[in-house]
Amino acid sequence: MTVKRRGHNFGDYFPDAVWGGRDRALLAAQRFKDQLLLCIGPDTRVRRRSPKGSRNVTGVVGVNLERHVVKGRVYEYYLAQWQDPEKGTRRRRFLIDRYGKEQAFAFAMEAREAGVAHGHAHQLARQCEEATRRLQDAPPMPRQVKDPLSRKGISMARRRPRRAR
Repeated sequence: MTVKRRGHNFGDYFPDAVWGGRDRALLAAQRFKDQLLLCIGPDTRVRRRSPKGSRNVTGVVGVNLERHVVKGRVYEYYLAQWQDPEKGTRRRRFLIDRYGKEQAFAFAMEAREAGVAHGHAHQLARQCEEATRRLQDAPPMPRQVKDPLSRKGISMARRRPRRAR
């Protein structure tokens, strides 16, 4: 069982023979995973395909420059977008006429970063809550029936040394 977060692998091996069968090994692996998820952060990778050809002229993911025409007048603004786990896609607009181009762009980047951070914090809280609930509802951790370092039932301490050639 392996979990990877930000380039680091966390995991352990739960062989059936050591734990006394498939069901007990699965239960031990599930408890290990739930205890691990309480300690590490959530999976924050963005799972989306980037489109071929870029229409984003800002160079920042989730921040776009858009134009809107109302009764012949053109309004330009920077649009910040992010995914909120509770409400779906969230958007904030910053008018260039009101803030200026650089300030509107800076506000849009800050709004997106704050929204994404809020989503990650919410996801971490939900992950910890679910792992705690699963640990409370789960049966007790099974005992190992065999030494994990043993091989074919032969204890590592009693094994004969290899013959030198």
